[in-house]
Amino acid sequence: MHYSQNMRLSLTILLVFISLFCRAQYFEAEIKEAMRSEPRFVAFLDSRGAFISRNGVRVVGLKAGVQFDEKLTFGMGYNQLYSDYNNTIFHEGIEQNVELHYWYISPFIEYTFYRDRRWELMIPVQLGFGESYYTTKLDDRDIRYSFVVSYEPAISFQYRFLEVFGAGFGLGYRLMVVPNPKLEETFTSPVYMLKFKVYFDDLFEKLKQP
Repeated sequence: MHYSQNMRLSLTILLVFISLFCRAQYFEAEIKEAMRSEPRFVAFLDSRGAFISRNGVRVVGLKAGVQFDEKLTFGMGYNQLYSDYNNTIFHEGIEQNVELHYWYISPFIEYTFYRDRRWELMIPVQLGFGESYYTTKLDDRDIRYSFVVSYEPAISFQYRFLEVFGAGFGLGYRLMVVPNPKLEETFTSPVYMLKFKVYFDDLFEKLKQP
């Protein structure tokens, strides 16, 4: 009885590993094939909703990169806290009103695992390297400055329209790998994103048509 159960469990585990291995092999082959194609330039606006200490905020970003075979995109972006976020803290022995600031540069990679004429499903992952700090309302000084690092995996979909534009939505998670220990706020949180993309190659082709 126990022998039969152990055999079934071992077989199940083996099949899972075989499945993962085959998927990894397929993914690697697909990426190699995509990298042989001619790269195309893409750029998009990125608006991310998240939470800082349970308060909803918005981070806006501008991203640009190169895309291979409409499957794999590499790029870089700039992101900044767009929402006004104010707090009251004790600094230098007195209570002060401050405004929170947060910006970061974001190298990213995006893998499209499903695509048809209009719809795309993708897995975007980005790192963030930047700064967070307060600005005092009393004398406009930057205080409690620190370098920060974040990691944001997500899954998203995108709808293509008018042949040269795309709009999408996604869900992810922001993990602060290197947080700012001087701030009172917590930045790790779920993330939801809105994207607007321009396919510049197709746009230039349409503009060249008589």
